[in-house]
Amino acid sequence: MQRFIFGLLISIAAATANALPPPEARSLPLEEISLEHINIQGQIQTWRLHKVCIDGQAYLLITGTTGPGGISAAYKDGKPEQCQLRPAGK
Repeated sequence: MQRFIFGLLISIAAATANALPPPEARSLPLEEISLEHINIQGQIQTWRLHKVCIDGQAYLLITGTTGPGGISAAYKDGKPEQCQLRPAGK
């Protein structure tokens, strides 16, 4: 009986969570969150790797000629790299 009640509570919690609207999307201009740019050149295509800072965590964003290709957390010394954005103009 306890398993049934526990399963029922989990089902109700999941249904409630799924019914909530998603959080509103934020816009972060690439120019404001960029830390570093690296161009990776091949014989056929060139990619631009951007190191960006989002909410205090550094990420690597790879872009190609058709737009973004992927995003991954940046690591430094084997740990996720933390970052801080410097105010513009300083």
